[in-house]
Amino acid sequence: MAGEGDEGDMIVEMRSYKIKAGTRAKFVENMRDKLLPEHKRLGIKYAGPFVSPDDETVLFWMRGFADEAAHKAMTAQIYGGDVWRKDCADVLLPILEKYDVTIVEMPDGAVNWS
Repeated sequence: MAGEGDEGDMIVEMRSYKIKAGTRAKFVENMRDKLLPEHKRLGIKYAGPFVSPDDETVLFWMRGFADEAAHKAMTAQIYGGDVWRKDCADVLLPILEKYDVTIVEMPDGAVNWS
């Protein structure tokens, strides 16, 4: 396929979440205060969260990695780390009803990462 695996492309997770009604503020606050600073500390690029103006139970965000090896290693660091285990999992998982993650490749400059 044209463009597949182009040098300079990065691995990006397009993440779509369906959360319980009435929990969006709590979910987003935990992400912004706990989870995303940990991503930044570990060098994981992210964009979002983006909330739907039409549905309070839907939000989106993206994570970017230099390559597949970084994706695998950094994902393990997040979910094996203290911030996820002590500050996020017990807050976020009970209100997360469904999530979808689609992996795409895109040029590094395509997103204004945090």
